[in-house]
Amino acid sequence: MPTLQHLSNQQIDDVLEIANQRHVPVTVTVRGDLGWRNLRSQLLDIRDGRLFLEMPTDDAGDEAHAFSPADKAGVSFKLKHHKHIFTGTVACAGTATVGEGTRRPVLQVCSPTRMHRLQRRAFHRVDVPAHRIVRASFWYGGCEAEPSGSSPDRPIWSGRVTNLSAGGVQIECDQGVEAWLDVGETVGMHIRFGADHDVAYADAQFRHSQACGNGLLLGFQFVALGQTDQGRKALRLITTRTAQYQREASSSERDRALERVS
Repeated sequence: MPTLQHLSNQQIDDVLEIANQRHVPVTVTVRGDLGWRNLRSQLLDIRDGRLFLEMPTDDAGDEAHAFSPADKAGVSFKLKHHKHIFTGTVACAGTATVGEGTRRPVLQVCSPTRMHRLQRRAFHRVDVPAHRIVRASFWYGGCEAEPSGSSPDRPIWSGRVTNLSAGGVQIECDQGVEAWLDVGETVGMHIRFGADHDVAYADAQFRHSQACGNGLLLGFQFVALGQTDQGRKALRLITTRTAQYQREASSSERDRALERVS
């Protein structure tokens, strides 16, 4: 079974029915002047061909984005062993009656006709095997802002990828890079997988850094991979590679176990 699946219309209806019954938490991904943002929400109701979402808020609980009709937003939620993602079209934002007659601020999104399902094990971080060479380059502002070349005012940084998942990446870089980046800042990056020349282009948010020998380990969270053709291509490549590395790690562990008992 592929890690990233395209769901049929019947599967979408079935998934949304269960999600609505459980009022699942939802992540709404939007792009503003400062880059991509992940906002928190919850599925409250489905009726009249629309999903009624709790008005999305940031980590502080504040409404952090002005939605307008026809806006596009990434919508994702977890259900059982999968994460479901689709691009939603905003119908309207305002107050509506949901639940037991309660009137509250909601975001109404048109029910999707396309949805992808991703196995949640793809979000388990896996270390890049020592014999695999995976490199990443990254820059300010997302994929669309890629400079034609590195310069003092438009730097491009690079480093070795140490672990990877569908949710994010850790990159070992030279010291000093973290002085340029604030937590939550959006970068664009391409991840190159060794001699195969497979390249994944992705937008990501800088999340944390820590010292490592003479360098730094930088942690990034991918954003909006499921919302564009380029992002879905990157997601398929990343999940394929993480599954490969997971198999290699399991095989190595079995070999070591056999050596111990032989």
